[in-house]
This record gives sequence, structure tokens and C-alpha cells, in this order.
Amino acid sequence: MPNNLFLTGKIRTGKSTILKEAIRPFEFRAGGFFVQRVLTKKETYGFRLVDFSKEPYLPNLQIDKLHNHSDFFILKGQDSRVDYEIFLKVGVFSLTNAWKDKNLILMDELGVIEANIPGFTDIVRQTLDKDIPVLGVLKKKPNPFLDQIRARTDVQIIDLDELEADLARTKIKEFLRKR
Repeated sequence: MPNNLFLTGKIRTGKSTILKEAIRPFEFRAGGFFVQRVLTKKETYGFRLVDFSKEPYLPNLQIDKLHNHSDFFILKGQDSRVDYEIFLKVGVFSLTNAWKDKNLILMDELGVIEANIPGFTDIVRQTLDKDIPVLGVLKKKPNPFLDQIRARTDVQIIDLDELEADLARTKIKEFLRKR
């Protein structure tokens, strides 16, 4: 039986919303990370990598001012550089910290950027190898890193382009109940 479950699907199909609902009863026993879309005036300002044990699970955050917000790996209006160090700082820390005392690990989301960060991808693989169940989101794009995760025998994929959201919720609840 797979120990790791990932949702996939087109952009903005509700993957993170479904995970947020599913993980709510376990949030004090869960660790890991999530990507947060930060909006100002309803426009995407940037994307942050957030340690789930340090901030509420808010995949989208509407703000007026940027004070108190850090760990952006992409900012709109900047040249298209990615701050890879955020994945090493926040991503690696949040996963290895979750190994110590958590019963569930959140990875929302794994995408194409991370394929270029060996230190981060190594920790993701090590986390998937552990006995702690992982619940996450995989970007629906081919690349060697994501394809390796999809091919693992200990990974179950739920594609929201092929499955109704209610049935996906039922499958996630069943996954969590068995663990």
C-alpha cells in the first residue's frame, strides 16, 4: 500500500484547497511545507515557501503591505530569477524537522523549479522513503524529478483532471484513515 499520496491537475483546480480540508484534523501532528501565492490588490505579487509548523496553511494570502513576509522564491516585477536558497533554507528545514516528531508530512507543492536544487530533491526523496505518510501536490508537468516521484511504487497519484473533487476527498480520507 502506498505511503505517499499526491494530487495533480491543471492550475487552479483546487488541489491545495482539498489538501487544506483533509489535513485540518491533523495539523498539530503534521509538518512540512507549502507554497503560498501572495496577492496584492488581487494580483499575484510573488510566491513564498512556508514551513507548515510555523504559519497557518494559507495557500493564497491577500496582503496590503509586505512587512512581516519573507521567504519569497519568486517576486513579480523582478527579473525572472528564482531564489533557490529558499528551498534549501525553508524546504529542507521543514522536512527534516518533521521527521523528528510528526505523523504526517505536507508537501504542497513540488514543481519544476525544485528539479534544479539537488539538496532539496535529495531531502524530498529521503522523506518519501520514511515511514511517515506524505500528502502533497505535484505539478502536472513532465520533468525528471517529478517523473521519478510519479514512478515510485510507494506513491499514489490522484489526478483532479480525471477524478471529481468529492471522490478525491474520499480517497484522501481513506488514505489518512489507514495510516
